Amino acid sequence: MDAAQANKAAMIATGIKIGVPVVAIGVGIYLIRRAIKKRSNPDGTSSRVAPSLKDTVIETKNLTITPSDAALFANTLYGAMLDFGTDEKTIYSTIDKIATKDDMLLVIKAFGMKQYLWGTRAAFIGQDYNLVGWLRFELSEGELAKIKPKFDQWGIPL
Repeated sequence: MDAAQANKAAMIATGIKIGVPVVAIGVGIYLIRRAIKKRSNPDGTSSRVAPSLKDTVIETKNLTITPSDAALFANTLYGAMLDFGTDEKTIYSTIDKIATKDDMLLVIKAFGMKQYLWGTRAAFIGQDYNLVGWLRFELSEGELAKIKPKFDQWGIPL
């Protein structure tokens, strides 16, 4: 075996040593993500945490905010919960500004589905949750109790 063949064989062996674990990790992440997704409602919210809002209808005649207001509220709530540490005061004050059930449903819709993994964005291993799911993860039972009466009044399970 000459030097060129030996070099080629060494490169192939190195490629196998690196490539096989990388592929195995990728397949593992895919399988874990797929298993987590199976425990979801049809709209992608966790069946353990957030109720399904798929069949919810927003009555536009009951809205007191505009879609741009709803987007602002949704982004404010997302920012208060994103990354480590939760800004509870911002969450409470934002929810206090929301007057009707349809306003809250519009905010939930504007929030959309965002991947969650311990309060951070997790592109491959996180799971999609709506605003209700994020609130359930980010707030303790005592903190949820402060906003739960408003959600109960609206008829939105928290």
